[in-house]
Amino acid sequence: MLSQKEHDLKRANLINGGVRAVAEYGLENTSTRLISELAGSNEAYIYRYFNSKEDLLAQAFAEGDTRFLNVILKNFPVLHYNSIDYESRCNLLFQRCWNYIMSCPTRVIFYIRYYYSSSFQKYAYADHMERYAVLIEKMRNAFPEAVDVGAILHYVLDTLLGLAMHQISNPQPDPEQVAKRNFQMLFSVVRTYIKPEKITRPWEEKR
Repeated sequence: MLSQKEHDLKRANLINGGVRAVAEYGLENTSTRLISELAGSNEAYIYRYFNSKEDLLAQAFAEGDTRFLNVILKNFPVLHYNSIDYESRCNLLFQRCWNYIMSCPTRVIFYIRYYYSSSFQKYAYADHMERYAVLIEKMRNAFPEAVDVGAILHYVLDTLLGLAMHQISNPQPDPEQVAKRNFQMLFSVVRTYIKPEKITRPWEEKR
């Protein structure tokens, strides 16, 4: 009989197998057989830990989605650093998130392919929105009341994912310069929605 630790390891290996399968072969080519092969496990174990292939991939996405959200939330307090201007704070948050994304390319490719699939809309969208509600609330202080903060957040995520995929697929020779350029491009759009006093009077702003 397997111990709880062994059960947890088998489940984790299947999750990783699903991530690798989608990242390396595409969502449409991912089968339970391929997942089990990449996980080094018997295909029958998929149905022991998950209801279906779709359930496995949705849970794999949820784990990656939660991990990325936790990175953002962990670093979100940098936006309250009063010693630097607001754009520099946003840049600091962006750089930390960007470095995290660049550190796990396989998981990012999986995340992107799943995020833009019909499977995401069917199996993961509602949980994703509920999960990120806490971040949307934290962001509200930076924008006027009339601004759709959820739309701003998902614009940032969509843009960030696209930029990350481009860098992973076609690595540029100066990663630091790429990150700097990507932030400037993204912030130039987002700043038009930020409360003017955040930009013009950074030292007087209220938390």
